[in-house]
Amino acid sequence: MTLQTSGAISLSQVQSEFGGSNPISMSEYYRGGSYVPTSVGGSAGSWSSYYGTLYSYYWESSGTALLLKWNSSTVYTTSSSSATSVTTGGYEYGRGSMFTSSGGGKGGGPVTYYYQIRRRTTGSSTAVNTTVPSSGTISMNQFYGGRNS
Repeated sequence: MTLQTSGAISLSQVQSEFGGSNPISMSEYYRGGSYVPTSVGGSAGSWSSYYGTLYSYYWESSGTALLLKWNSSTVYTTSSSSATSVTTGGYEYGRGSMFTSSGGGKGGGPVTYYYQIRRRTTGSSTAVNTTVPSSGTISMNQFYGGRNS
């Protein structure tokens, strides 16, 4: 429950929203302290199962580049090939086990490695309680719209 945005706010309302101990003390309710968060948000989603097919889902790494394909669409490419996880477009992608490689035969050239891949939605974070001070004097009206989740 979010605290109201106008009118009188009581210490018991602040304690109900943020927690704390009795007797209630204003010093418990500094922003970024034990009870009043600076941000709230959802955690990252669950990882998908590992996928690994040469045409639809893969993590391709050669000596010079990194390419991610998800459901046959290129979702990420870069000139660095050393990453084992990448965040882009609201998803985090993780590299799994290698399932095949190509190139690097007698003619030389780079070897390209193909890995299984999985993904999950990234977490989100929203700044909250921005009017509540992290030190000094606290006024009750600084808790307007305050929230713990």
